[in-house]
Amino acid sequence: MSDSDRESNDAPTGVPAPGAEHERLLRKVGVWDVDCYYHMSPEEPVRAQGVERVEAVGGYWTIGRFEVELHGRRIEGRSVTGYDPVKLGFIGSWFDSATPFFYYFEGQFDDENGVLTMEGDNTDPMSGNLVLYRSEEEFVDEDHRVLSLFVESPPGNETQILRYEFTRRK
Repeated sequence: MSDSDRESNDAPTGVPAPGAEHERLLRKVGVWDVDCYYHMSPEEPVRAQGVERVEAVGGYWTIGRFEVELHGRRIEGRSVTGYDPVKLGFIGSWFDSATPFFYYFEGQFDDENGVLTMEGDNTDPMSGNLVLYRSEEEFVDEDHRVLSLFVESPPGNETQILRYEFTRRK
């Protein structure tokens, strides 16, 4: 983020300015090519190519706009991620054009391993039941990150449902 961006993102009096936690998320800003792996069955994952465009909002939030074509169907998704200084944790949401469900997550960033882990009880589109979703987003380097998503259903039995490998466009 440039100095002029930082100046325009100064917080009003009494509102915490963006901190180190927010800076971690701002590393996602840009355009990313995405190798998508969907684990829809025990066999080999279904592969697809996607793109994600991530923008910053006020230095506090990132908004991701994701697109992929899967089985001849274009799917669009949106994510919002930020750091909540009251909860002392990261918060995020996801929704897409493939389901009518809104997903909410909370989590922590492991600085040592560069991994943001988020969890939330969300609706499983296959069963309609609330199940635990867990995501792990590894910040490999400035131009690569990996997102893995797991679902725990039934309780105690976690299954990986997707893996996205992001490469920043130059």
